[in-house]
Amino acid sequence: MTVPDWPQSLNALAIRRILGRANWSTPFRFGPDGWRFDHLDGTARILISVDQLDDVEWVHASISRTTEMPSYADLKLLHTAVFGDRWAYQVLAPPADHVNIHDRALHLFGRLDGHPSLPDFTRGTGSI
Repeated sequence: MTVPDWPQSLNALAIRRILGRANWSTPFRFGPDGWRFDHLDGTARILISVDQLDDVEWVHASISRTTEMPSYADLKLLHTAVFGDRWAYQVLAPPADHVNIHDRALHLFGRLDGHPSLPDFTRGTGSI
């Protein structure tokens, strides 16, 4: 299914396929280049968007739940659906830079091209 005015950076239908069509809504457009998916039982929501920062396109993906913090399994599903086998990061910002719009949400960030943005910590002695 192709809809001409849908954001082209992310394949929303492929993401929904991985999330599970039986559990997640048809994607809704979210912002200029993003998607929203609602869990069909009303307990969770996923938001995904793309933005350019310093000449790099970044993907921001979040999952929130209505009554509890998302689980590690939720975060892994989000990673698999949005990033596949590419790099993504959970960021813990200092308090002065922390933004909290939803008390029960977890976020992942990664480059749209999938390249890592951290050093290769497996090199060297492996002591860090």
